[in-house]
Amino acid sequence: MDEDIRLVDRTLGGDQAAFEQLVLRYQDYVFTITHRVLPSREDAEEAAQDTFLKVYSTLGAFERKSKFSTWLYTIAYRTAVDTARRKKLDATSIDDGNSYLQIADEGSVSPAEEAYQQDLSEQLQEALKRLKPEDSTLITLFYLHEKPVKEVAEIMGLSLSNAKTKLHRLRESLKYTLSKQLKAEIQDLL
Repeated sequence: MDEDIRLVDRTLGGDQAAFEQLVLRYQDYVFTITHRVLPSREDAEEAAQDTFLKVYSTLGAFERKSKFSTWLYTIAYRTAVDTARRKKLDATSIDDGNSYLQIADEGSVSPAEEAYQQDLSEQLQEALKRLKPEDSTLITLFYLHEKPVKEVAEIMGLSLSNAKTKLHRLRESLKYTLSKQLKAEIQDLL
């Protein structure tokens, strides 16, 4: 039996410490999802808290048809979207393109390479902020959290083919956007 399921069972049996372990295990991921949808850190934190309150109060309804994390991320995403709708937040989309987004592994790198990677990461975060919340969440789950596309589709409430198509378009769009940003930076340096 998987550790998450053991913690769920213990929580359902009244063990509060087990639920705390689930919260500690997933709080960063839940915050990342809510923050992709909600640009305000405070709103994202509130949505993350609401997510865990919903999870706790509906834990008995978890049917175990999917992984606990998938169920949790689905609740987090929907909670954030509901919050955004209530607050009527605006976002723009850059939903066209055709390439692959790659993020280098961290390891022993030179300070120059580390600075370059940090700058690239910041550029990526800025580009993600300009996406529609759904698009940003899709990219975050698939690339940054390395979730399988099938699980991402389930979390986002998309068909598998729709998720694949959106990922493909978003990769191209991000590639174009990032290359434009980086070219402009290089021109500024010259």
